[in-house]
Amino acid sequence: MRDYVRRGYIKPVLTPGGRWRFREEDVERLVGVVRQRRVVLYARVSSSSQRNDLERQVRALEEWARSNNIVDYEVVTDVGSGLNEDRKGFKRILKLVIGRKISRIVVAYPDRLTRFGFKTIEELLRAFGVEVVVLNHEDKDPREELVEDLITIISHFAGKLYGMRSHKYEKVVEGARKLIEDP
Repeated sequence: MRDYVRRGYIKPVLTPGGRWRFREEDVERLVGVVRQRRVVLYARVSSSSQRNDLERQVRALEEWARSNNIVDYEVVTDVGSGLNEDRKGFKRILKLVIGRKISRIVVAYPDRLTRFGFKTIEELLRAFGVEVVVLNHEDKDPREELVEDLITIISHFAGKLYGMRSHKYEKVVEGARKLIEDP
């Protein structure tokens, strides 16, 4: 391995103790193993009443895959809040990332992947060699974005406190929306 490092074929990662470690994908590339990594098309909506939007997202993602000549893809969907860390599809994606089985995650909008911390998740995925492709970027002014985020947070916690179908939940969310949007 020293000879390969000296010739520049592979680059080691130094441990705090000064030992060399090699990334699995670098060693595989060196010995000629090529692992096909697939693309994940991820769509999410907040509630089951938005099923039509979920289907529209999936169609748009599949159309993007076809137009980019991607045939090896998997569609993963979730119905649940972007604040919910326990989404089945999202957890599946994380397992695929850790197993180094995917090269790209494609979403319609950044908030479909996560409501907050998108840049952090994107950076973490990049460390695993996964690119995040966002098809649409919403051009909102900072105030609109902040209002939407605050309403999302209040809705999430009111739903946990009172239950999503509760009248108290609806009153809290509507009151917050009026207070935030019309100060």
